[in-house]
Amino acid sequence: MENAPIVTKNQAYRETFQRGTVVFPVQYSLCDTTNPHYDLPLHWHSEFELIHVIAGNYNIFIEDKTIKLEKNDLCLVPADLVHGDAQDKGMALYESIVFEIDLLRLHSYSPDIFFTDILNESIILDNYIPEKHTEILDAASKIFEAVKHKDEETGLIAVGWMLIFFGLLKKKRLYSEKNLNLSRAKETRTDQISNVLNFIRKNYNKDLNLQDMAEAVALSPKYFCRLFKENTGHTPIEYLNWFRINRACTLLRETNEKLLEIAMECGFNDFSYFTKTFRRYKGITPSKYRTFDPAKAKEIIIDPDYLWEKNHPEESEESSGD
Repeated sequence: MENAPIVTKNQAYRETFQRGTVVFPVQYSLCDTTNPHYDLPLHWHSEFELIHVIAGNYNIFIEDKTIKLEKNDLCLVPADLVHGDAQDKGMALYESIVFEIDLLRLHSYSPDIFFTDILNESIILDNYIPEKHTEILDAASKIFEAVKHKDEETGLIAVGWMLIFFGLLKKKRLYSEKNLNLSRAKETRTDQISNVLNFIRKNYNKDLNLQDMAEAVALSPKYFCRLFKENTGHTPIEYLNWFRINRACTLLRETNEKLLEIAMECGFNDFSYFTKTFRRYKGITPSKYRTFDPAKAKEIIIDPDYLWEKNHPEESEESSGD
């Protein structure tokens, strides 16, 4: 896991739509990060989320850290935590379920004590659950398999496996007690990083430079750059470009504006630099992104073998005998 900027809830949008059905509030998703239309922006919701990497490698940002997930790793995101793609999200096929924790409450029986501690944040669940925890991975696999069917009978099975999943988390002690004594230095650093992220979101379309971002948090450019790099793994300019490109993706999908207009609107004064940067982050040019049809590419995009070849080209070449 790598440190990353701490993002507050007011800097990410809240998802509030209905998950699944009223009687079974669980949403299943299959996601392919190599799909140019794929994007998981920073957000938060009142439900829990469980992620399972089927193939490839996926990097997820959760509130103050980046977690690197490999094939068969799990990631648990408790309620109300800001999360989304890391800046370098990797190439992966993963599945996720978003669910109401009330599905598992048993009206004051023993498990409720554990869930109450989770909801009260007196204990903090581990986000990263590596493949080596085979019992937990098996329980998670049963959950995903049951949820896919979306009927009453398998819904009961899914809830049963969810209880087993959380029971195993407790048994393996994959949680920690909350440290209530956050140092003043860390609080200050958190505020500075949060403030500059908010500054970028409000001013990304302007001609920003390192000096502008440093002044936004009253730091010298040299110290600010080091602080930002230490806490995010990326330079301020890298993060700025990443944010601008994601904004450009939205405009390409939702408007008919010309490419040059979109580049200018997103803070790129040099069109060739915009195209080069876009390709760096999305793997294709802006024009191809706009005309990309995910339905036509679905069969190859969700193929785990295809993802493996993209992630390990040198091994694929060796195995082909060329």
